[in-house]
Amino acid sequence: MRAARLDAGLSLSRMAELTHFSKPYLGQVETGTRTATMDVVDAYERVLGAGMWRKEITHPGLTRIKGEQRLSALVHSIRSGSPDVFSKRPTAHATDVAVGTRMDPDGIRQFRQWMTEGETATLRTNSLSVLAKLPGRENAELVVQVLEEDPKVRRLCLASDISRLTQVDWKTALRVADDLPSHPEPRKLARKAAKEAVDPKDTESRWCGSYMLRHLAPVVGR
Repeated sequence: MRAARLDAGLSLSRMAELTHFSKPYLGQVETGTRTATMDVVDAYERVLGAGMWRKEITHPGLTRIKGEQRLSALVHSIRSGSPDVFSKRPTAHATDVAVGTRMDPDGIRQFRQWMTEGETATLRTNSLSVLAKLPGRENAELVVQVLEEDPKVRRLCLASDISRLTQVDWKTALRVADDLPSHPEPRKLARKAAKEAVDPKDTESRWCGSYMLRHLAPVVGR
């Protein structure tokens, strides 16, 4: 829990404010001197997303933004119209969640524009990953539209899910994204994709999970 909080760039004081638990109590939970009740776990997941427990992708250039000051600077950059690191390399799940929860309507509109009009597939994919974790039907529908119509973004999103779910190296993940049955352990991938397909908080995961299941069905059914 502490690692997930730090990855999201949140201080213990800020987490206490967001969860409505006291700072000393959360400190004791994070250090293991007190048991983490389900209420505390649920509170952390509300702030950080259920994906706080999941592994990151295996891309060697994965970008993690840590620290409240750095996150604040990134949010300011986005609101000013500059994508900063989002245009350069894949961003960590915790970074996507941390930035997304800090976005005002103008920032969200900026990500929507980058998702459809971004100059690079990396920018479009990173923007999609941020929006996919935000609530709202409008965001979800646009995410699905881009996944269905932008083959470069679709490939990167599938590769990200493949590498995260099965921890294969990034090169292998890209190859499998082009030919899902070629995964070294297709049944393992199918089992994990089935769970992704019902993720209520991440449109990207739901879409990619369903897509992978459809294309793995011939292999799994043998």
